[in-house]
Amino acid sequence: MAVKFYSHELKLFIVSVLSFLTIHYSTTFYITLPYIHNLPYREVIDVIVNLVVYSFVLSLLTYKLFRGNELGKYYIIWFWSIFLNYYFFSVSLYFPFHLGIFTGVTSALLYSIPPSLTMSAVRIKNKAFTGSLPTHQLWAGTVMFASLFLLSLYTGIIINTFIYGALAGLLLSFIAVGTRQTMINLSLIPLFIIAFYYSGDSIYHVTPLTLLLVFGSSLLIFWVSMKPALMVNRFTGEVTPLGVVSSISLSLFFPILVLALWFVTRIVTVAFKHSDYISPLTLSTIPIIFLPTVISSTVTDYFRGKELNKITRYYGGEAGTGIIGGVGLADGLWLDLVGVLTYYLTVLKFGFLDGTILYAVIIVPAIAILLRFA
Repeated sequence: MAVKFYSHELKLFIVSVLSFLTIHYSTTFYITLPYIHNLPYREVIDVIVNLVVYSFVLSLLTYKLFRGNELGKYYIIWFWSIFLNYYFFSVSLYFPFHLGIFTGVTSALLYSIPPSLTMSAVRIKNKAFTGSLPTHQLWAGTVMFASLFLLSLYTGIIINTFIYGALAGLLLSFIAVGTRQTMINLSLIPLFIIAFYYSGDSIYHVTPLTLLLVFGSSLLIFWVSMKPALMVNRFTGEVTPLGVVSSISLSLFFPILVLALWFVTRIVTVAFKHSDYISPLTLSTIPIIFLPTVISSTVTDYFRGKELNKITRYYGGEAGTGIIGGVGLADGLWLDLVGVLTYYLTVLKFGFLDGTILYAVIIVPAIAILLRFA
């Protein structure tokens, strides 16, 4: 049995934990600047100075821990440190504007800039290449997960099972096991547990044909959308397999597409007086979508990975080890589940019609805008 250990990502995670603890206990060693009369936003300057000092000390302490200089990942580290402390541990940095539920995320977006720049400046001469998870992919995961957490807090719908499962998945994601041909990232274990939990007893509220319809449509959508990708150097002819890829749009619009097919099929069966075959769309039947989502995306990822190996060998390259699932929960399999849960919370709070409109008109565009910052 082969085992892959994501050491670089684990080291970044250790820095994330340290930065989280730094923010959490920041009041203990908070630096207050000497009072200057009529200095505007003096409290904000205090916060920025403290963040710069914290990040400078942390950078020195962890300088030998990992190589490379990845500014975008430092920003993500500090964003989550501030975000989680604000919303889950009631530890907040002074912020001059009150924006309701968005105060914490706005302060995290802005206050993450000084410490990430400081950390990058300390390591500016460290030019070592690191073949880790792309920053834009981590940012996509950050936006998706943060949006889900905010929606949960706004709607008051508790998602503790998902949160604990995601935490377990994050810790397990640093290890993949399997054979030299195919490996499975261990984060898939809590991923499936979460899907089983949210599907729950909805399986008893739908007909077998409905279940088959949801599975079939999910598999079809993923098969069409997920593609094997490789890179060919046009000068050297070197072939590099990149993996199975899909767009963030798939994660966002997937639940709408599946439920739209379900809704249309239901209308057709009612029109032909066979309504008993396909169950109606209700809040008690919609959760059935969770399990087919995870199973279909995982199956598609596996077979598309096999296809990638064949294409790579066709172009004269050497097929690599296919890994189902990814480190850091920024993998598409996790984001597909996050997209479904985000949509489900929306319709659970606002109803099927209003929730779908709100999701498509406000939530999806807001996420799309934030993704542009990557």
